[in-house]
Amino acid sequence: MTTRYPGPLRDQPLPIELHNTLYATTRGDRCDGIADAAALRAWLAAVASDLPVPAPSIDADRSAAFRALRDAVRSALHAALDDKPVPPRARRTLNDTAAACPRSTQLAADGTRRVRYHAEDPTQIVLAAIAHETIALVTGPRARDLRLCGAPGCVLAFLKDHPRRAWCSPSCGNRARQARHYARHHH
Repeated sequence: MTTRYPGPLRDQPLPIELHNTLYATTRGDRCDGIADAAALRAWLAAVASDLPVPAPSIDADRSAAFRALRDAVRSALHAALDDKPVPPRARRTLNDTAAACPRSTQLAADGTRRVRYHAEDPTQIVLAAIAHETIALVTGPRARDLRLCGAPGCVLAFLKDHPRRAWCSPSCGNRARQARHYARHHH
């Protein structure tokens, strides 16, 4: 039986979804959405449509590797947010993880672009795919769209897709507006 992932999903690229596996509950408690194999399995099932291999083929007992990659992803995304270089340790982790599974771009018969990962291990393929996507995100044009949610207590990241967007979700936007209203009328 698969447990349903209890954490937030924001329909964001995999690096941001991995970043967001460290989140705060509505009470402000910090949660680790991939703390163990069962939690990682649930997260992988939740993001399965974005993975380059079937989620059940990934070894969830390697959750420590996903947490280590998450640390590097978080460092890289926060460096991009602050317009600073990615710290050396995070850069090494991303580069080593990406290099462990080279990839090539191929033109499919139907005219679409496909990415082929050159590794046998499905877990390594997913780790490398996330590392590749993180490097592309922090070095590409979408880096300037990266944001942290502006709602009180929220620690999630997202890509800004509208000029006025300031929150990771409508519920966070509502919470921020309620907090502003409360501050204006109760002081």
